[in-house]
Amino acid sequence: MHMNGKKAKTFLTSPLLWAVFFLYVIIAGYTAAHHELWGDEIHSWNIAKGSKNFFELILNTRYEGHPPLWYTILWFVSKLTHNPSSIQLVHFFIASLVVFLLLFYSPLPLSNRVLLPFGYFFLFEYTVLSRNYSIGLLLAFCICLLLNKNLRHKHLLYYSLLFLLSNTHLLAALMAVSLHIYFLMLIREEKKKMAILALHTFIGITVLLPSIYFIFPPPDSSLGVQFWLQRWNVNQLAVMVKAPVKAFIPVPAWWNYHFWNTQFLLEVKWSLMKWIIIVLSAGLMGLAITILKESKKSLFFFLSYVILIFMASTIIPFSNARQVGFMYAGFLVAYWLYSHNSFVSCMKERIISCMLVIQLIGGLFAVSKEIKLPFSNGYLVNKFVKEIPVNNKMVTDYWCLNTLSAFMDTSFYCVDLQKEASYLLWNQEVGAMTKASNRYSQGFKYLFEKERIYQVYMISINSPQRISKLDSQLFKLYKVNLIDKKEDAIERSSNLYLYHISVY
Repeated sequence: MHMNGKKAKTFLTSPLLWAVFFLYVIIAGYTAAHHELWGDEIHSWNIAKGSKNFFELILNTRYEGHPPLWYTILWFVSKLTHNPSSIQLVHFFIASLVVFLLLFYSPLPLSNRVLLPFGYFFLFEYTVLSRNYSIGLLLAFCICLLLNKNLRHKHLLYYSLLFLLSNTHLLAALMAVSLHIYFLMLIREEKKKMAILALHTFIGITVLLPSIYFIFPPPDSSLGVQFWLQRWNVNQLAVMVKAPVKAFIPVPAWWNYHFWNTQFLLEVKWSLMKWIIIVLSAGLMGLAITILKESKKSLFFFLSYVILIFMASTIIPFSNARQVGFMYAGFLVAYWLYSHNSFVSCMKERIISCMLVIQLIGGLFAVSKEIKLPFSNGYLVNKFVKEIPVNNKMVTDYWCLNTLSAFMDTSFYCVDLQKEASYLLWNQEVGAMTKASNRYSQGFKYLFEKERIYQVYMISINSPQRISKLDSQLFKLYKVNLIDKKEDAIERSSNLYLYHISVY
């Protein structure tokens, strides 16, 4: 194993790396403490918290399009506490383990390791935001660490990690496929018998198959393959072309208040910019290939993973920063595998360091904004509830239900679903509701007639303008007054509005 041309040593005793790790923990921890949970984070939490048993949890997660590992972790946590902040504590622990492995156990050159924790993805996207991405990185890096070790039960541990990795996220499952191809190439390199290679191929397929079952939603899902195919258009090809720029140059548009999921080059309105993006994306991919080309296995892993991502993107457009970031994560995994057995020249080390400095710029910008501005206003629901007069009925609507359920730990009547619930499932019921042209006015009509009341208070994440687009009849049939609002969230769908709705 080569580390920057110097003799390998135990980096667990390195004061520099410990200083870097503690600095990461302080910055990331302080930022996470200032992060307000938003819809996707608490959606997963509500499903885990609301599932009565493990079997029900598995059935509920089938509608998510995500394998169940992250939900399983949250389910166990919810048995100890219903405080939504526990999501952040668990996720921060996982993210810190990822950085710990990178710093103390990866074979990457020292300068690269020192910069890595402060990049956009490791400092912000996969640390501050509590989703099912960081757990995939942890498992992938554990596999990288394991592949070059001689342990008694290595294969059992390897397949256990591969199974867990494939059950964190679709993108992680694709990475698991590419990692197993790399593993098979190692076996082939050792000139083992073809029967052994065939056996490991079969075991790998068997281990990876369950994730397919979990990722593909049931027939009554509103987010099945048909859902994505109906929304497919040629612009998705542009999403794939832009992906390398968003993955390797994740510097948000700093002039945009809602900076999250933006990239500064992609926000520039210039006619030639689309051609610059194409050239830049091709150049970044070419640079990655050049760095890895001396290790055929590492290069093949990276290219196979990128191809799998692009193939999946033809159906599901992976356009958000957290999604395209897995292309960058795939490169880091390939770079880890490369560095185990190949010499990392000073030139390559410097090139990688330059890439990481760009990541660092994006990371520091994101955390500075996160600390200063509210990412979400969902945490203010208790304040809005206190504004509702006693003995008046309070309702909510689709998606805002998640916010109320998480922060008040109870179920609520969802007017456009016309029922009480504590979590949402992307089933046909939700699909039919989103297609309804007058879902608010129909919901209030049903509620008023059923309970024989004439007024309610509704907490929503939708502005009056947004609601009027969803239901053009509501403001004509009912008297709608906006009582209070909070509109300064970074995440565009995380504002709060309190309405008083009554019969004319």
